[in-house]
Amino acid sequence: MSEAYSALAEAYDALMRDVPYGDFAHQIERLFRYAKRPPHLVLDLACGTGTLTRLMAERGYEMIGADLSPEMLDVARAKCDDLSCPPVFICQGMAELDLYGTVEAAYCCLDSVNYVTDLRELRRAFARVALFLEPGGVFVFDIKTRAMFAAMNGVTSAAEADACFSVWQYGFDGKSNLGVHIVELFFEQQGGVYARMTEEHMQRAYTLETLTDALARAGLTLCGAFDGTTARRAKNEEGRLFLVARK
Repeated sequence: MSEAYSALAEAYDALMRDVPYGDFAHQIERLFRYAKRPPHLVLDLACGTGTLTRLMAERGYEMIGADLSPEMLDVARAKCDDLSCPPVFICQGMAELDLYGTVEAAYCCLDSVNYVTDLRELRRAFARVALFLEPGGVFVFDIKTRAMFAAMNGVTSAAEADACFSVWQYGFDGKSNLGVHIVELFFEQQGGVYARMTEEHMQRAYTLETLTDALARAGLTLCGAFDGTTARRAKNEEGRLFLVARK
């Protein structure tokens, strides 16, 4: 995943400006109510460029941000540098998480769990989260469901931001439950020419049953699944879901 975001890092925020980060932050905070005690020290796992990390820090949480991409972390540090209590950022993958101590809550957003395409690695990632989560603490994460991947199959979209133009092509294999999207990035250079870079992003669709089992193996109990950033409990596995598990 680090290589997948090496070129995208510098343009990521501009291209993702339509993401409702405020709604994500509100949902995370809403699901923190499942913790036995209100959390203060929180881990943002796969934090990317730190937009959500900053929002949560501004809400009063002491933040740790972990991501595998050094380029994304460089953007995150610069973004949060002016905060009175800046987050601590560490370059670590989800399955290799190694904190100095425990946290009271953790979250992992923007379908980062889907990027872990190997089930054994996903189980290791959940186990690492559980290891550094205090008893009674919660782990919140979102996923793109199989139905959402299937709906995106064959779709092509384009976005323009500042001096960058991007084309996204989505595909999904229903047999393997693997989704792939190819990102073509065009960066404007001096003289009106563009430099082209290509990235391939691979994701996997997981069922709630599989995720519940993986959480249980890590010592985490699923408390609920919710429709996107709403307070409604999910009645089916469609669209984007938010899950909350407790240790």
